[in-house]
Amino acid sequence: MRFRVRRVLSVILSAATAVALVACSHETLDSGTEGITVTYTPDPTGTGRYERGPFGIGRVAVFPTDPAADEILDPVTDTLILRFDNFGQNDGCDLIATSPVVFSKIALPQGDYEVSTFTITTPALVDTDVPANPATCIEGVAVLNSGSAPGVPSSVEFTNAPEFNFTIHPGQTSLAIKVNVPGLIAGYESAFTCQLGCGQGGGPCLTAFNVETYRAAILANVSFE
Repeated sequence: MRFRVRRVLSVILSAATAVALVACSHETLDSGTEGITVTYTPDPTGTGRYERGPFGIGRVAVFPTDPAADEILDPVTDTLILRFDNFGQNDGCDLIATSPVVFSKIALPQGDYEVSTFTITTPALVDTDVPANPATCIEGVAVLNSGSAPGVPSSVEFTNAPEFNFTIHPGQTSLAIKVNVPGLIAGYESAFTCQLGCGQGGGPCLTAFNVETYRAAILANVSFE
C-alpha cells in the first residue's frame, strides 16, 4: 500500500495536474483531500531601486501532524516533498514578479502541516543605475548577491521552523509561499556592512554579512498561507 501511495504522489507532482491525480488514488486520498496549487506569491510587491532580483526556492519538505495521514508519507524520510527540483529564475522566481507563479501542484489531505525543511537561495539584487551621490552607503552598491561580501551564503536552510507551518482547509485549492518583497529586501540589505570609499573609483563597498540578521528577515517576511 505504501508503495502504491508513493507512486501516486510522484505522478501527482510530475504531471502537475492535481485534480486528475486525486482521482487516481481513491483508496487513500479521496475523502478529505484537496488538489492544491502551490505558488510563489510576492505580496506586497516592490523592489525599489532594483531592476532584477532572481533567487530560488530549493527543498520544501512537510509532514501532516495528524497520525492518520501517515500512509501518505515517504517511509524513509517521513515527509512529503512539495517539489522535487529547484525552483529558480527560469521558473519565474524573481523578486520583481508582481503576480503569483506556480511552484507545484499536489494533493494534500486537510489538516495541519509542519514544514520540516525549507531552503531559499540568496537573491541577486541588481541596480543598473546607481546614483552618483547615493543617500546611503548601500544605495551606492550596484549588486547584492552571494559574492558581494565575505560570509554571504549561497542559500539558507530552515529545519522545523514553526513560522512556516500551515493548514489545509476544506475546499482550499491553493497554498502560497508568500514573500513580503520590500520587507525581505530591507532585511537583506541590513545584513550587509557597507563602507564608504573602499569600492571601485572610491565608491562604497560591502565588507561583511550577518547571516542571523538575514535569517530573521526571511522568517519575518516569508510565510505559507
